[in-house]
Parts: sequence; structure tokens; C-alpha cells
Amino acid sequence: MIKTKAAVLFRLNESLKIIEFNLPNPKKGEILVKIYASGICHTQLLEIQGKNATGSHCPNLMGHEGSGIVYSVGPNVTKVKKGDHVVLSWIKGRGNNVMPKPIKYKKKIINRGPVTTFSEYSVVSENRVTKINKKMPLKLAALLGCAVPTGMGMVFNNAKLKKNSTLLCFGCGGIGINAIHAAQISNAKIIVGVDKNDDKLIQAKYFGATHIINPTKENLSKKIMQITKNYGLDYAIDTVGNKETMEFVYDHVNKNNGKAILCGVPNPIGLKINIDPFPLYYGKKISGTGGGETNTDKDLPKYCKMYFEKKLFLDEMISHRFSLREINKGIDLMKKGKCLRVLIDMETN
Repeated sequence: MIKTKAAVLFRLNESLKIIEFNLPNPKKGEILVKIYASGICHTQLLEIQGKNATGSHCPNLMGHEGSGIVYSVGPNVTKVKKGDHVVLSWIKGRGNNVMPKPIKYKKKIINRGPVTTFSEYSVVSENRVTKINKKMPLKLAALLGCAVPTGMGMVFNNAKLKKNSTLLCFGCGGIGINAIHAAQISNAKIIVGVDKNDDKLIQAKYFGATHIINPTKENLSKKIMQITKNYGLDYAIDTVGNKETMEFVYDHVNKNNGKAILCGVPNPIGLKINIDPFPLYYGKKISGTGGGETNTDKDLPKYCKMYFEKKLFLDEMISHRFSLREINKGIDLMKKGKCLRVLIDMETN
């Protein structure tokens, strides 16, 4: 066993509490990782409200995007060894797929999933870790667990964006910024960032947006038609998950060959959208995405290489850094939408 501190959700719609407990040693197919950093994702906001896709699991450990160093491995683990630097992600890679058992804490039972990152140490399933180059800055590598592979994967894997294409991204948070960044790397001709937050739009310009639009200040449909000369977009991505935004991206891609990609988690669960199916018969497409269809074992090392080549900007994606004990400040910023990517630094007191 090893003693660790962790941020735990004990009650829905309440702040996380920092507790200390003994973490069991990794069992078959499990890996014990010393966490160095974790990102905070919109998914955690849904968990706190009990609105995530699998329902409420509280009290539970949280976090699904992080980085660290392997402390020890359980039986039957072959993917990594002690001392390896790794990215932790909710996106499955190769290896054992296991569910660590709940932890007993005083008179409570604390649930934990295949990967959790809001703690100093974590036991995770083998298929939720990916070995990375030890030269890769560990704090920045945390972003490779969700924000980067999901956002960039939509462009590289789902859209397979072609040079000189046009793309719109609705929502310029951590996922959207990476989609925009990937479109810039792929030499898209027109990249449109859409958000109600002007600060996020400024960041979208930095990461490659050629046009930025605040839909509360401009007629979005009219502006898109002007930009594309009434042709419509080649690709449009929704990272928000609202009925209106999902319908918008479908309606504004070209009716013959445009592709709409839905990434934002529908809120509420069970939300229905209305689309005209007729253009689908002529080549228009709509699809969802599971983490940008990322192959973590192949794609994450590729993103590290892009960072070393100065193609991938990671430092600039982090708008705020907090210690584990300050995690609720980061969550509040996420709720207010006043951040890009929030990083929890486990080495900061």
C-alpha cells in the first residue's frame, strides 16, 4: 500500500474534498502511477452534477487526463515497467482492461474507474496508460490524455481534413482549440472559431483561426455564408453539445460533400436533434466521435514528436495552474468558462 491524497466527490453538486488514504497495491492488469499533473475536463463538471452518461458514482475518485511515472505494476502487465513516463487517458489503448475495486475509507466506499487522476498516486487499468519519451515535459504531457487527442483526432482521424479546406469549430475551449490547431497544422484555408467568450476567440486566433465569430454579436449564419461565398463549409465541429449548436454545424456544411462532427456531450442525456436527412443521400455526412477515434499507442507518441518539432503548442493551452488542494478553484473557473485548460500540478503545495 501507499499513502496518497486525492480530491473526492462525496455529494453531487458540492465541492470536492481532499482526503488521505492508503491506496492498495496494483492487482492483475493494474498499474500504480505517481501523478505529476492532471487536466480538468468538462466531463468532470457533468460528473459533479450526476449528469455523466453512466450516471452518478459518488462518492468517487475523478479525473481522466493526466501524466506521471510508473511506480509499480501488477501481475500480467507487459506494456510498461517501473520508471516509465506515461500519459493517463480515458481513451482505451492496448493492454488489460480492468476496473479497480472500490476503496474503503472510514465508513464509506469510494468508487474508482479504470483511470483516475485527481490524486498524488493512482492505480489504473493497463490499457489507460501510454508510454512516452522521457524528454517530454511531464506537466504538459497531461494534455495528451484528452484535450489534444480528442480535438486533433477529430481533424486528423474523423475529418481527414484536406489542404485548403474550410472548417468551423463551435466552442473554443480545450477541445475546440486543439481542433482549430490541427486544422492549422493541416493547412486548412479557412478556419472559423465560434464562441460566446471573446477571450477564447482571441486564443482561437493564436492557435490558427482565420476568422472568429461571437454569435451573440453577429448573425452567425449570414457570416458563414459570406466567408464561404454561399458554398457552405467542408467540415464543421460541435464541441458544445447543445441542440442548437449540433443542428447548426449540420445545417452549415456543404449539402453535397460537407461533414459535420459532433463531439460535445449532449446535455441533457437523451437530447434529440432535428436534421433534414435528404442531403445525406447526396453525400453530406454527420458523425459522432469517441475521443477523436484516437489510437493512443500510435497517436500520443506522434503528438510528442510534433511538440518537439515545435508544431504543437502545449504551454499556451494552459491558462491556469493550481495545486491539488486548490482544485475547486479550477473547477469553478471551468463552470464559468473563464479558462482554456486548467492544470492541477501535484508537485505544487
